[in-house]
Amino acid sequence: MKLLLFPMLLLWLAPDLPMTIERDKDRWKPYYTATAPVAVASTWYLPFDVANRKDPKQIKVVSIFGDHRDSYLKGHVHTAIDINPLKPKSKLVSVYPMAKGIVCSVHLGENQRTVVLKHKLPNGKFIFTSYKHLKEVYVSNGQQVDENVKIARLFTPAESRKYGGDYHHLHLEIRKSFDDYGCASWLTMNKQQLDLRFFNPLVFIKENLKP
Repeated sequence: MKLLLFPMLLLWLAPDLPMTIERDKDRWKPYYTATAPVAVASTWYLPFDVANRKDPKQIKVVSIFGDHRDSYLKGHVHTAIDINPLKPKSKLVSVYPMAKGIVCSVHLGENQRTVVLKHKLPNGKFIFTSYKHLKEVYVSNGQQVDENVKIARLFTPAESRKYGGDYHHLHLEIRKSFDDYGCASWLTMNKQQLDLRFFNPLVFIKENLKP
């Protein structure tokens, strides 16, 4: 209830102003744990258990990065790629970290369960990977992980239909920063905001994963 109080107060005081990243981000800050990963992320993998986790051809892209959406806030920019394994090994598709890192945020909205990992690069900088549309989450804030830790599983098509939406895929973000604590995922409205916080995940995968 406390998390909702501040943005609700803003809306009451200024109901005609649109919801923005700056207006909404404080609602999500309590979900964030500001700790650093122990290990360096020097090797990257696909987030699924596929035949070769270094081969970009093992995934199927359902939706691209940077297009405009009408869900939640009409016209917002898609900050991710939506993907599935090309040849899933079972009906229950598990999700794994793309590299060594630490769990820095877990959102448990019923049909929007999200895990965010913080990664330390060899040059000392940090980036974040965000995994959204999760049916079940198996990790918690502050947990150190590597590419072999099962962090979640996706919705099945039947489970997705319960919510009247298409949630049986992974919404994968590669983030330059997490200063918005997650709300930029649905409140990014233009290319400037997109480029400020996000990499194109498909480009990142092609550049950092080699079969």
